[in-house]
Amino acid sequence: MGKFPQLFQTILFQGHRVHLEMQIRLIFLLLGLCMGIMPVIAQSDANSSISLPARLTPAQIWADSVYRQLNMDQRLGQLFMVAAYSGGEKMNRPLIEQLIREQQIGGLIFMQGTPTAQALQTNDYQKMSAVPLLIGMDAEWGLGMRLTGVRDFPRQLMLGAIRDSTMVYTMAAAIANQCKRLGVHIDFAPVLDVNNNPNNPVINFRSFGEDKERVARWGYQYMRGLQEYGIMACAKHFPGHGDTDVDSHKDLPVISKSKEQLDALELYPFKRLIEQGIGAVMVAHLQVPALDSNAQTPTTLSEPTITQLLKEDLGFKGLIFTDALNMQGVAKYFSPGEIDLKAFMAGNDVLLFSQDVASGKAQLKKAIVEGRLTEERIAESVKKILAAKYLAGLHQFVPIDTTRCIEELNQFVSPIRRRVADAAITLIRDPYQVIPTLHKNGVKKTAYVAVGIQTENELIKTLSEQGLGDVFFAPENAKGLKSLLKKLHRYETVLLGVHKLSPYPGKQFGYTALQWETIRAVSELENCLVLHCGNPYAISNFTEANAVMVAYDDAEETQQSLYRILMGQTNTQGLLPVTVYAKARFGDGLVSMYNALGEVRDSILFKQQQRDLVAEHLASTQTQLSGSDKPLICCVNPSVLGIDIKTLDKIDEFINEVISQGAFPGCRILAASNGKVFYDKAFGRLRPDSNEMVELNTIYDLASVTKTMATTLAIMKLYDMGKLNIYDELGKHLPSVRGTDKERLLLADILAHHAGLVAWIPFYKETLDSTKHPLDSLYKPMPGGRYTIKVADKLFLRNDWRDSIWQRILRSPLENKGRYVYSDLDFMFLQKVVEQITGRGFDQFLASSFFTPLGLKHTAFNAKRNLPKAQIAPTEIDGYFRHQIIQGYVHDMGAAMLGGVSGHAGLFSTANDVAVVYQMLLNGGLYKGKRYLKKSTVDLFTNKYSGISRRGLGFDKPDLTGRSSPCCQQASLKTFGHQGFTGTCVWADPEHDLVFVFLSNRTYPSAEN
Repeated sequence: MGKFPQLFQTILFQGHRVHLEMQIRLIFLLLGLCMGIMPVIAQSDANSSISLPARLTPAQIWADSVYRQLNMDQRLGQLFMVAAYSGGEKMNRPLIEQLIREQQIGGLIFMQGTPTAQALQTNDYQKMSAVPLLIGMDAEWGLGMRLTGVRDFPRQLMLGAIRDSTMVYTMAAAIANQCKRLGVHIDFAPVLDVNNNPNNPVINFRSFGEDKERVARWGYQYMRGLQEYGIMACAKHFPGHGDTDVDSHKDLPVISKSKEQLDALELYPFKRLIEQGIGAVMVAHLQVPALDSNAQTPTTLSEPTITQLLKEDLGFKGLIFTDALNMQGVAKYFSPGEIDLKAFMAGNDVLLFSQDVASGKAQLKKAIVEGRLTEERIAESVKKILAAKYLAGLHQFVPIDTTRCIEELNQFVSPIRRRVADAAITLIRDPYQVIPTLHKNGVKKTAYVAVGIQTENELIKTLSEQGLGDVFFAPENAKGLKSLLKKLHRYETVLLGVHKLSPYPGKQFGYTALQWETIRAVSELENCLVLHCGNPYAISNFTEANAVMVAYDDAEETQQSLYRILMGQTNTQGLLPVTVYAKARFGDGLVSMYNALGEVRDSILFKQQQRDLVAEHLASTQTQLSGSDKPLICCVNPSVLGIDIKTLDKIDEFINEVISQGAFPGCRILAASNGKVFYDKAFGRLRPDSNEMVELNTIYDLASVTKTMATTLAIMKLYDMGKLNIYDELGKHLPSVRGTDKERLLLADILAHHAGLVAWIPFYKETLDSTKHPLDSLYKPMPGGRYTIKVADKLFLRNDWRDSIWQRILRSPLENKGRYVYSDLDFMFLQKVVEQITGRGFDQFLASSFFTPLGLKHTAFNAKRNLPKAQIAPTEIDGYFRHQIIQGYVHDMGAAMLGGVSGHAGLFSTANDVAVVYQMLLNGGLYKGKRYLKKSTVDLFTNKYSGISRRGLGFDKPDLTGRSSPCCQQASLKTFGHQGFTGTCVWADPEHDLVFVFLSNRTYPSAEN
């Protein structure tokens, strides 16, 4: 296996010209990852969480012990988080070292600098500090928001344009990984301000948009992405900074709304995330008379706002941070030290960006002496801060490794940027069909007018390679504009690129009057499409434009997405997150036919123009909406598809090498694109010590692939038939669970492994004697009487042990509720649901519903009884339970004790049969003219279920954060599939129209291989 990285790097990156070559690279990466993780694919670790209420007990023990060792001066120091600069003009290392030594500060918020410098400083500061320092950063769009050398993720307003909130989770999880890599414990995000004021000078593009529901949902996904990967999230800016036109960095904004209005809008996202366990809240510098009638009292210093509203009324128990106390919204009206005392007295826990720590501590001590402040109040906040440090892992601080630091911080930025851009770009209108014209006639008769840049960017270069007519840069005077307009009349289409805008609305987004005049004049041409690469609020400067597409930023990946849209390679999917003016309102956006029809379930409003467009093309899109029927065509010559056969030869070399090294005895690999099988080969032997070769009809134990090839299919069929709802409680369908803690589990959570069930139970160990052989009282060598459950050759289990297994499952604890823990028990329950609803055996229902009509002749449970034994690969030499070679009996011990038929394991099949099932799913439920499932059902189950994990409903999915991802980065987020402990996997990627199957018996001769 040692040559794997070098060999695959050679295979994967040798060419980019043919689209199908990229699909081949995807196959190889999937295969390589399957090799690397097979020994552990059946047990996935649960994701950790930093939610304070959930893990307070051990944290409190540590916090109490540390608190008792501190004197009052040290305890007060814990309340202060000071700004640190690892680079730039404000670099302040001597000051920070002094504050750590003399004032025993509790934390740092890092600002400008570089990753390596910050990591080195963090290591030094942590060594100096008697109590570990809590490190925070403003990383709303990643560490690139503050650090030189780290690329930015997309801004929040761009995220607000996408339709799938799980994309926000993916980005937040990647940001969490950045924070962990650099020793940061708190990300001061998400921004929960509902931006309903276009002139907001400080929030604006930092908000997810103007709709409170979207801000709450997107904010929730952002929170989960951070906290499930061990970084505390901080909701800001409480009670809501969206409806202001004053920058609180410069003065105190006033929000003159009633308490009822605030409760209905501004407070809504905060209430939702507090309910969901947000770890921290940051309070804004705002004057809100409805909450506090004292003149010029910012909310940061307002006891009615923080203690009464946030803590008591909303029930928030986490950490409360002030916004920066050096901002003029608060510093303009109060002196240093006085600000710190007032902020703490109001109910804050952490005093952020204090102007004078020594003065602040002195004021706090004075208040204690005077009886205005109690030691109990000090203890409340300091212990919360210490508990947060424990949860961040600071009780066992590990120095930050600076090796490859910048490279690792940037590794996920580009793929996530690409995904977000594809999903966010919004076509507001195109009445004269500029884009269809480009699709039909190309760009040879197209002019590109660029505003804001004077040299070609990535988009212009790529269009030029396709024969773009001419490029014009914005003129420098009115005469030049007149000349430009005259030239543009001879082009079939005109693309007007608006580039390098300032994201802030002040000073006209950084554009001159002439630049705006150029945009207005050119955009009003009937054949012009504006490519607006910036803040959508800026479109208010050219409201008469005929066709506008909003790209939200000017990143290289965004320009690449624009190119794909212009060339007809993909469709626009985004929706405006804010209202710009009357003809460009929140929710507007022309999308592809499928997406437009699907919007009904998300309650997104569409303009009548879009509704008419959908109705006009409905008939022509029925095939697309219902799926296309592409049965597998075997043994297509790869060269016909434009695939380099020499590239495929390298996989042969690799597989033969790893077989010789003992990774597995043999395997079969099948890959199909667009329904055409272009790679289908068998390698190696059934056993390392035999001459029996693996053949194309070799049958393998699929192990956990059973979960999708059997159980999930059956649940999908029952959902299709209206026999169950995925949000049904388990007790609705299983009388046996009623009255237990399993009764109210949701089927959807069970399918996604979020129900809280333990990973597995080793039932078989209870049936062994001291020599680890089957107990004579429970097993007999021949069937008869009470012994009829065939576990293996000459081994029959007593019938009542089936009930014993279910009793142990019912009594097992729910210890992982709301977390992702991969569990076999989930699918054991689902099998029972299928049998209860259908009144038939699990295997019988599947055979009649799928296997027989699909023509699958080599797919069945209990393979030794139902399939040719000579074709079945042996799974293991079992020396710990059954004490024989396992061949044709299910390898999984629990499934064997249930008679070989179970929801989590037991199915046997060939690679071709597996590929047929997944091709049917890829077709949207169609195969050879017969509909097995509705396309809407396939889409529902194969899409990501929630932000808790990468999982779909029954299916596994990619995880672009790289944390235990079963797929490579090239796999699209639409990819679905599963893996099995015996050395099996299957993946389907709808975006690349690809099916990939890998079957082996890697557990032979031993699962410990």
